[in-house]
This record gives sequence, structure tokens and C-alpha cells, in this order.
Amino acid sequence: MPRFLVIQAARFGDLLQTKRLILSLERLGRVHLLCDTGLASLAALLYPAVETHAFYFHAPQTECVREHNSRTLTDLADLSFDTVYNCNLSPLSNALCHLFPRERTVGYRPNAVGRTERMPLLQRVARMTAMRSTAAFNLEDVWAHLVSNPVPADEVNPRPKPGGGGLGIILAGREERRSIPPNILADLASVYVQTGQFPHLYLLGTAQEKKLAHAIRRLLPSSLQPRTEDLCGRTGWKELLDCVASLDLVLTPDTGTMHLAAHLGAPVQAFFFSSASCHETGPYGTGHRIIQVAPPCAPCLESAPCQRELLCHKAMEGRDFLRYVTAMARGKDIPAPPHIQFFETATDALGVHCILRSGHDPMASQRRFIRALLLEEYADGETVLPKNPGEEKLMELLFVQDRDWMINAKSYV
Repeated sequence: MPRFLVIQAARFGDLLQTKRLILSLERLGRVHLLCDTGLASLAALLYPAVETHAFYFHAPQTECVREHNSRTLTDLADLSFDTVYNCNLSPLSNALCHLFPRERTVGYRPNAVGRTERMPLLQRVARMTAMRSTAAFNLEDVWAHLVSNPVPADEVNPRPKPGGGGLGIILAGREERRSIPPNILADLASVYVQTGQFPHLYLLGTAQEKKLAHAIRRLLPSSLQPRTEDLCGRTGWKELLDCVASLDLVLTPDTGTMHLAAHLGAPVQAFFFSSASCHETGPYGTGHRIIQVAPPCAPCLESAPCQRELLCHKAMEGRDFLRYVTAMARGKDIPAPPHIQFFETATDALGVHCILRSGHDPMASQRRFIRALLLEEYADGETVLPKNPGEEKLMELLFVQDRDWMINAKSYV
């Protein structure tokens, strides 16, 4: 039986977004997964048929860490893999690929002089990253298409349906700019409780969010206090899975727990700000809902200081936004406030994409054209030709740059 290794050096959400790739490989042979030690027990729960290998990707290099990593690498070197899938553009994961024959490594791999090279699919993804306002390719699908004929997108996660346990509120994303401000999050919780029958409210996060949970709980109406439970820092991976699987709805920014909810089939109402795009990292599957805040300055980088005083957060303040969210939660159609887009997830032959249900998306036509190009290239879609200079420029940026036709002599040293 063929044996495959997937290297996923990134964090919680990325581990879950590797699911379609892993499921595709499981149909072909035995799958091994190399992931961070802090996620190894979670990986075992998510992918019980996969053999997980733990590696300290992010820890300080103490003697204990070096000994552990050395044992892991020795174990991997003793195995013969038919193909190694390196999902991450990082010096460490690139260095690990030296353990394996270069011709058997897919994704990111070292070339003949030790530098990282991307396969053509990932070259195109890098070009799309440079024009993020027209993003049209979910990250989970990017990794899945490292394999020919990945499993159909609608077979990856269950269709979302209420679990009967209540409303889950994810308190914070990895970065402050990606998180919902506490006062707005409390208002949103109140809105959704008014529009649905939720027996309990659960505040979910790490121990670092305990103060935030306390602040949000104080902002909730007194009628909600008796049925609100703060679980921040109180759940291991198994307890978190059990809780999220039971929920009727998950209110969340772009977080790992959002991807966990989609993995388990819990309905997601996600909120994306300028630094995150639902077209790139939205919840995977059909029927999840997303509010994308898209001011004129979007998209932006979290690593760069905001020059607009968090305009994307301010777009969610005020009665107009809450009135809109209330109507949306009740299935009513009213105009979206400025800079607000409401999407619903769906699947096609390429993977997951976001369908605009309300609001204005000025990049919609460009995004449709790029997705049609990707469908043609990776999912046997119909041939698409540019109809105007703008589409012709997009095609050139993605598929016909001069260096695509040039031989890199260093690769043959």
C-alpha cells in the first residue's frame, strides 16, 4: 500500500484546513501527518486513521526539544514514503524535506541549491495573494489540489445542522484586528438569542481570554446571565470537540474553532475583517454564513499598523448594523450597511466558494473570472477566454508570466 507524509507546520486552523488533502490521500494509501506537538492529540481526534508524528515547530530550542525532534526525524527517516506533501512555506519545513528524495516531494520543496521552490499551483496562489481583493481559492482547496482528483468538496464536512446544545461565542481570533470588539460581540449574542431558541450560551476561548469573557458577560442582558457559561481555558481538545459538536450556532471571527465547527457540522456565522478574506479561509462546506467587512482600505496586513483607526471594526458599530444582522438572522432581506457583505458558502467542482447574498462586492466579476480559470485548470471546467482588457490582465498575472516559459538553470545544477 502506498505511504504518504503530510507536513503541516502551521497552527490549529491550518491543521483543520488540511482535511480535504488528508481525506484524498486516505483513499490512495496510508497517511502519516507531521504536525506541531501541541496539536498532535487534536490531530489524533480529527484524523483517527492517520499516523501522527509530533514535532516542536514553534517551541524554543531547548535540549529537551532537540532530543524529541531528533527522535521524530529518525522515525521518519526509517519510513519510505511514496510522496511527501509539504504544505508550508517556511525555512524549517523546507529543511525537513531534505530527509526525502526531492522528486517525491510535492508543494514546497528545496531545489538543487537549497532554496525553496513552489510547484505551479502554489506559484499561482502566490500571485493571487498579491491581488487579494480578487481572492477566489479557499486554502483548503489549494492544499487538496496538490493531489489529482481530490475528494469532492461536498464530501469533506457534514452539512451544518443545529445540535440542540445552544449558542457558542468564540471570543477572539489570533490577532486583535481579527477579533470582534467585546461590546459588539455582546450585542450580536443578544441579537441571535432573540431570533432563536438557545438553551445555553457558551463563551469559548483560551485561559488568556478569561478577562475578555468576564467583560462580555457583564455586557450581556441580565436575562442571559443564568444560562451563560464561561468555558475559557476549561476545555481540552476532546471537551472542545464535544461542546462544539453540540451547538446550534457558532458566532466567530476567522479562528481555528470556526474550522472545527465546520468539520463537525455545527452551523457557523462568521465575521471577517479587512485582514482576513472569507474567499481564502472561510468555513468549509455548504450553508455556512459570513459577514465580510470590506472598507475601501481592504484587504490589509495584520503585520502592518492600521492607518484608518480600525475602520473595519467601526463599520459594525451602531443601530444600522444590528438592525441588519437581526433581519438577516430572521431570514429577511434588507439593504446591507456600507462596507458590509453577506455571503453564504457553497461547493463546486473546484471546492468551496462564497455566494453574495447581500451588500456590494465591487470585485465580483473579476473573482468569477479567476474562479472560472481555476475550474478550467484544475477541475475540468469549460474553457474561459477574456472578454475585456481587465480579464486579460488577470489571466496574464495568473498563468502567462514570462518566467513561466523560462528554464531555471539552477534547478538543474
